[in-house]
Amino acid sequence: MKKINIKGVNEVIYYEKLDNGMEVYLYNNNRYHNNIVTFTTKFGSIYNEFIPNGEKDFIKVPNGIAHFLEHKLFAQEQDPQPMEFYAKTGTMCNAYTTFKNTTYLFYGTNNLIENINFLLDYVQSPYFTEENVESEKGIINEEINMCDDRPTDILYDEIRKSIFKKNNFKESIIGTHGEVNSITKDLLYTCYNTFYHPSNMFLVITGSFDPEEVLSSIKENQNKKEFAKTFKTIIKEIKEPDEVVKEKSIININTDIPKYSYNVKIPYLKDIDKRKLSLYLYIMLSSLFDDTSDFDYTLKEEGIITNSVYFNVLNCDTHILLSLINETPKYKELDKKIAEIFADLNVLEKDFERKKRVLVSNEIYLYDNIELVNDMIVDNILFDNTLKDDVIPMIKELNYEEFVGVISKLNTKNISRVIVEKPKNEKISNKPSEKK
Repeated sequence: MKKINIKGVNEVIYYEKLDNGMEVYLYNNNRYHNNIVTFTTKFGSIYNEFIPNGEKDFIKVPNGIAHFLEHKLFAQEQDPQPMEFYAKTGTMCNAYTTFKNTTYLFYGTNNLIENINFLLDYVQSPYFTEENVESEKGIINEEINMCDDRPTDILYDEIRKSIFKKNNFKESIIGTHGEVNSITKDLLYTCYNTFYHPSNMFLVITGSFDPEEVLSSIKENQNKKEFAKTFKTIIKEIKEPDEVVKEKSIININTDIPKYSYNVKIPYLKDIDKRKLSLYLYIMLSSLFDDTSDFDYTLKEEGIITNSVYFNVLNCDTHILLSLINETPKYKELDKKIAEIFADLNVLEKDFERKKRVLVSNEIYLYDNIELVNDMIVDNILFDNTLKDDVIPMIKELNYEEFVGVISKLNTKNISRVIVEKPKNEKISNKPSEKK
């Protein structure tokens, strides 16, 4: 078992790669009484065109199948079912699907080893039948209906559709009715056998436990099972143009306050590490737009906004999507103010240094929360394909001159605005209208 010493803090995370390829990360801290366990496969909604294990040609599967697969692994052939099993010990279990991963998890204080074994067993025991696949379609279609009624979900879906032409980030994680209805038992098994091999999965355990005892139990569990020979999953690469699909999109639905987003599609810079670029982008956006910025103070004073603008950086493999989002009836005034800032990106050195200190503090204090530690490990692996031990030194080494140079190289000209608001007449349409 390898020790990963996290630089800048007195913390250790244990790591081992099992014989079947599965990676295990263990963070023990006896200050806590709770435990959080996540079991993740690197299979999310964007991986819909790939070469299945044992085949030679690419296939394309319906959007939403990763989410569908997540649902179906909770249906086991033999009782107890996962929800029932964990409820008996007062343990909470759940799962979620994102663009790049599907994660199964539980958190609780008791029966840690028993609970880990059950997690490994049910995720590694798929049971799909034509009947249970068909019955799940109704449940997921109802979930789609609920998303279609939520203005915020509509906004985020339209942001990605307005930005991306080919990149699979444009598609809904959950899929459409037609896509969900086209999913079959055989397609589920194809995806499972390709992406749920242990070599494409990792287990993260954070809390209070004996690392040696827990790792020994995990090895024993995995050694009892047979898996296909380790293989490399081949996913089709996408070439995405720099231009946005739509410069402006207005969706008319019933919503109390208009929802507005200003979205920038930025090509990756080739001469800078992606993590360092993400740190610089965070410093830029937080300095210019967060609740401590002059922008925030001025716009609240002028009554343009009442709540601070939410900003997000989404790494989309081919590009970076920067989004600034707010609810305001004065979105035209807000749009003008944001456009003015992007026309002349300027962050003072004192603000740059202050945000660096915030980033370092965030990295240190996350160890006060085992859920944040677990999230950090998962995010690191998905972003860097490894657990970085030098994030704090990297932050401290960021310098203002390089920051200014990086920001000056950003192509921020490819912009899309998305507005969700009430229709100006009685007729309501959920279809976006395109304006140039």
